[in-house]
Amino acid sequence: MEGSEAFSKPLQNRSRESLGRIVRSAVKQFSAKGIDATRVADIVGEAGVPVGTFYKHFADKEALLTAIIAGYRSCRMREITALCTSPVARAATPREIVQLHLNIVFTAFTVDAGLLRLIERMRLENPDVHQDQSNANDTVAALVADLLVEKLPDRDPEQLRRQVLYAHSIIRGAVVWSVLPMDGEYGRGLKVTDGDFASEALEMALRYLRIES
Repeated sequence: MEGSEAFSKPLQNRSRESLGRIVRSAVKQFSAKGIDATRVADIVGEAGVPVGTFYKHFADKEALLTAIIAGYRSCRMREITALCTSPVARAATPREIVQLHLNIVFTAFTVDAGLLRLIERMRLENPDVHQDQSNANDTVAALVADLLVEKLPDRDPEQLRRQVLYAHSIIRGAVVWSVLPMDGEYGRGLKVTDGDFASEALEMALRYLRIES
């Protein structure tokens, strides 16, 4: 949450621990029930902190959610940027770069499924959340494309960049759909934790991008 302008990191360990409990409780309840059905009393009750502690940091539950999303996105984008600009990524083969790209997508929706499910639902109604997520998608695709353009000098750079963005949007869209229901997609082969889903997505991306598997 340190990346959010709506949030200042507490200096005392006790305050940080209380805030951490509030955030974990809020993510769990927002993800399960939605923001409208979640009350501040529910959040602090599960977190085991006084309601005054909540209002010391946040004006209301909407301000908390805004800070959580902004902080998560800032942290996640720093991690992805560091990963894609690392010496390991720059030394990778084109196939390994595509594998890295899909690992970023699938890992996020495995580890942070609850929060990302909430964000994707909010995109349908909140233009700001939708725009922020679209910008993040563009950034991730551009970072991956930069690596591939460097490794594939014989390819048209603009076409390759466009293809990486399309591949990202299509595969990420399928992953989003697979986690939107609380119990996951009921259809066969569309579970983000299913290794076959990730491996088939990789093969599809490699074929589309014309990269040897």
